[in-house]
Amino acid sequence: MNQIPVEQVLGRYFSASAAGRHPATVERYGRVLAHLRFFLEQEGDSTVSADVGALLALERQFEPEGAFERLLGAEQLVYALPRFLSPPWLLPDFHDRLAQISLVSRLVQWLCSRELVDSRWHRHAVMQTRAAAEKARRRATT
Repeated sequence: MNQIPVEQVLGRYFSASAAGRHPATVERYGRVLAHLRFFLEQEGDSTVSADVGALLALERQFEPEGAFERLLGAEQLVYALPRFLSPPWLLPDFHDRLAQISLVSRLVQWLCSRELVDSRWHRHAVMQTRAAAEKARRRATT
């Protein structure tokens, strides 16, 4: 498994997802991506081991923003995604929130299909993300 930095993973995924879409959808996807990046800056440390958290803290001494995206890969990202779908992190706009849920659900599938995450080895994180997406989807529509 190659560990491609999260910033490259997100760039590729969101570019591919937005390709050929309506401009309003592309803008919505951009808001979801910006929100995900903000989330990773604020909460990413809480989803990694203490050693990795210490590494992120050291990196932030040199460059405060984007440490999670620069240093970590898809495997760490997949562990952070369920929390990104928790109520405090769901976007307030209904359509943005639906896009957030859908994009994250598809992101996990995309990570596995491109073998950036081994779905057998990281099955728990993949299942947690799928469950979080389903739970968020149910909350969003009721």
